[in-house]
Amino acid sequence: MSEAAVERTEQLKERGFQLAGLEHTFGFLLHAAWRDASTTFNKFFAGTDVTPSAYSVLLLIHSNPGCAPGDLSEIMGITSNNMTRLLDDLVKRGFVAREVSEADRRVRLLRMTAAGTDFLAELRRCHDAYEAHFDARIGQERVAQLCELLRRFG
Repeated sequence: MSEAAVERTEQLKERGFQLAGLEHTFGFLLHAAWRDASTTFNKFFAGTDVTPSAYSVLLLIHSNPGCAPGDLSEIMGITSNNMTRLLDDLVKRGFVAREVSEADRRVRLLRMTAAGTDFLAELRRCHDAYEAHFDARIGQERVAQLCELLRRFG
């Protein structure tokens, strides 16, 4: 949990609010960690108008030029409708281009534009600062251990 959330929780407990043991359960703690990670992401990426999903999709397209939207949906666990909306926004902003596949003209493939590549470089700086924040707050070794544990779910 974030420091502010921990403080608010302590204040509630001082007033007699019972957490019913949730503070010791995996799901509650994982959800609290996700909320904190999401809030922290928004702080470090402020002004970019990018969500964690959009950042991940940009990274994947950059690393896999010519990938299909369906591949991204599968990897990200996002419905095709939500992926289409996300990609529409990235195309509208000029960061991603859809191209017709030469093998099958019904298929659209994705690639980064020059503007998208430049924007991704900016986003990577935000992400580096975001990761450094957690390394400083939790410890680099603990972050690595947590990532190792979380990979077991994927």
